[in-house]
Amino acid sequence: MYDAVLFDLFGTLVTERGQAIRGAHALLEGLPDARWAIVTSCPRGLASELLRRARLPTPQVLVTAEDVRENKPAPDGYLYAALRLSVQPPDCVVFEDSTAGVTAAHAAGMAVINVRETPLGSLALEVTADGRLRLRR
Repeated sequence: MYDAVLFDLFGTLVTERGQAIRGAHALLEGLPDARWAIVTSCPRGLASELLRRARLPTPQVLVTAEDVRENKPAPDGYLYAALRLSVQPPDCVVFEDSTAGVTAAHAAGMAVINVRETPLGSLALEVTADGRLRLRR
């Protein structure tokens, strides 16, 4: 059970061609705005364009390269997202595809799902009665 879910963008939610990765829409559907964020090393303009092209929602918390001092593999982006969502790092799960991103999430003290090993299409998130997030494989 988690209080928030954080997603990498490029390679996790969208392809290099700007298309949504299989399972991305379904995974994001129904997540409460205050419970999820995207953390990317992309500049804000590129991140926004990728989300638009993929027809994915833009979260209330979008942490980009301009928002942090150091990008992945440093944990700065993930820690900043947790702060902005008002959740503790151990109560977050991160969906990542890169070695640098996995390293960053672990350094932030967060659980990690490596989408190269467990594709998005095989996962589901549900909101429990108490507002927490449950990951189902």
